[in-house]
Amino acid sequence: MKRLVHLGCSFAVGNGIPHYIHNLPDNVAPTVHNPVKDHVKKAIKDFNIEVKDQITCGSWLANKLHVKFKNLGENGQSNDATFRKLLDLDLSDTFVLIGITSGNRREGLTTSNRRQHWHTYKVVPPEYNAGYKDLVFNPWVNKSGLQEYRPAIEEEEQIRTLIQIIYMQNYLQQNNIPYFMFNALHNGFDQPLTPQCKSYLNKVNEKHFYKLRGSFDDCQHGYCLKEGLTVSNLDQHPNVQGQKAWGGLLLDMIQEIINAG
Repeated sequence: MKRLVHLGCSFAVGNGIPHYIHNLPDNVAPTVHNPVKDHVKKAIKDFNIEVKDQITCGSWLANKLHVKFKNLGENGQSNDATFRKLLDLDLSDTFVLIGITSGNRREGLTTSNRRQHWHTYKVVPPEYNAGYKDLVFNPWVNKSGLQEYRPAIEEEEQIRTLIQIIYMQNYLQQNNIPYFMFNALHNGFDQPLTPQCKSYLNKVNEKHFYKLRGSFDDCQHGYCLKEGLTVSNLDQHPNVQGQKAWGGLLLDMIQEIINAG
């Protein structure tokens, strides 16, 4: 194995905030390691931030495993996008690390960039006050204006996310690619909402998934929030300490998978 590839949402992108900084705005951390915008430069000065190198749990793990690192995380990325990226990669001599994001994220193909640009959106229920990138899902209203069915959006999100996990695991296993997954954000698998969700949980290879059925505190977001390892009270992404600590939770299991060949 020569490299580790990390895929996921903004929790896989990382930042250079060294520790928790109270009231640091949520628009600072994403570019603090390359401060071009005035508001970021001002925040570094006002909060006396000693900016560190941008880090993720994946880059920390790659360093511990003495392999090269490639970061394919992206802000707002959906699990659909993660799987699509996975299919496009040359994964020879590669260990794949995947942070599973929130199930409410979808993506659609746009006409931009010769119809190659995908963009994220969220499906929301009829009563939701929809904003930018929110798609109100309410298709079952008949000609008389009566709603025949109500969408079970949260329930579908759980099932959809599990299908994505199972697809990705089967693809990686079929191609003999070593991998490990974890919940970057909480998807509620500790409280499955449908019998189908319960059934699909049993189809996931949990030897390659950190606490699949864990509580909110067992996902990367919840763990860092509980331990005070976020950027700030206004930005709940992991800081540098949080990324390292989360990587430390995964290291032994990943090393075991690598040793097993």
